[in-house]
Amino acid sequence: MLEVRVPATSANLGSGLDSLGMALSLELKVTYRPAASLRVETFGEGANELPHDQSNLIWSSASRLYWESTGSQMPAGIVEVFSEIPVSRGLGSSAAAVVAGLLLASALLPEPLNRERLLQWATSIEGHPDNVAAALYGGFVLAYRDRQGLIRVSQYAPPPLTSLLAIPAYPVPTKDSRAILPPQVSREDAIFNAQRVGLWIHALASRDWTVLRDAAEDRLHQPYRTVLVEGLADLIQVSYEGGAYAATLSGSGPTIMALMDPDRASTVEAAWREMALSHHWPLSIVRACPVSQPAAIQEITNHPNTAAGR
Repeated sequence: MLEVRVPATSANLGSGLDSLGMALSLELKVTYRPAASLRVETFGEGANELPHDQSNLIWSSASRLYWESTGSQMPAGIVEVFSEIPVSRGLGSSAAAVVAGLLLASALLPEPLNRERLLQWATSIEGHPDNVAAALYGGFVLAYRDRQGLIRVSQYAPPPLTSLLAIPAYPVPTKDSRAILPPQVSREDAIFNAQRVGLWIHALASRDWTVLRDAAEDRLHQPYRTVLVEGLADLIQVSYEGGAYAATLSGSGPTIMALMDPDRASTVEAAWREMALSHHWPLSIVRACPVSQPAAIQEITNHPNTAAGR
């Protein structure tokens, strides 16, 4: 039996649209064992929303890689999925599913793919590299397309900070969040964001968190997405008042992520709860932390009862 673990991710981080991503301590766990027919069982986040057949994104990603690599159908099996990652909330749930499926299929190939080739596959399925790169490699990543057209990753140790997540009760599908973006931006705004991506890299390379508030500023996507996320600007503002280093829309939203020293988390959380209560915003607040662990697959022998084990 195979077990895959994939971290949640927060992408964009303000200025790094489709370029920056960071792995978080929430995770997707998938187990697979061969069987005569396919059965997908889901537990945890999204358990009642996700398909239990071949259309499940984990299985469809695995099937695509296996078919195009071998010309044969992916061997049927029992797939058990347990997720801590909320669906369509900007925390990389679809990227984690794609990565998990590709790792499963790769493990069943005569010659498993290396991480670089898996990244190309994941990007082609997901459509953009930031979340899948952070999920595959862990830590903090800068993903870019090189002059040959291949996706590359520069990886950095994640900041030793607490990540606080304000997760609204409603989803925002990525396609809707991307559709609202303008097809062109001004040179001034492009330069503004390029400068701030550079600040992110400076911060990670020199471990200087004092520049993160400037690094997290954005003009390319976040201002346009405020109409989709209730209270976005206000929650970001009170995060800074509470001592956060950075506060941004996570991915395409609607989750807001703030990064801070651990001793400031309670202050920011209390401010978020007070604001959500006063405005009647249904909001879940989760503490996580940036992690360096990448997606991984291993063979396991013992398998406790799924429902009881969780």
